[in-house]
Amino acid sequence: MKIYFKIVMVICFIIIPTFFFLNMCSDASNTVQKEFSTSAMLKKYEYFKDVSAAIDEKRATIDMYQSVLLTIEDKTSFDYQQTRTEMQGLISMHNSLCSEYNSAMSKFNYAFCNKGTLPASNLDPLPREIKPYILSI
Repeated sequence: MKIYFKIVMVICFIIIPTFFFLNMCSDASNTVQKEFSTSAMLKKYEYFKDVSAAIDEKRATIDMYQSVLLTIEDKTSFDYQQTRTEMQGLISMHNSLCSEYNSAMSKFNYAFCNKGTLPASNLDPLPREIKPYILSI
């Protein structure tokens, strides 16, 4: 009877906790592998490039709308109001993209955003700086 009790105690206090500890370590290593693998980093890099390009495109479109607004002389005309409303929508989309970009960029120190650490073939890193919001028209 005593030998069975010792075996049960060894199982309960040594083997089972060791199994749970090793399982937690395995889960942590799987998470690290999934988040920092080469394919995951490539997807994150492509995501940042795509969002950065979309922000730049929205900024250029907003600048174009502002120049159109300057050419319209009658500030009460339908064309002026329509252009202004469209520009406000573009500003909203721009600010939303900036918020998404800034939030994702601040979550981790991505190496592909650091100038000087890139291979010689690619000397233009993604900007580490925060994308500016448009506050007014």
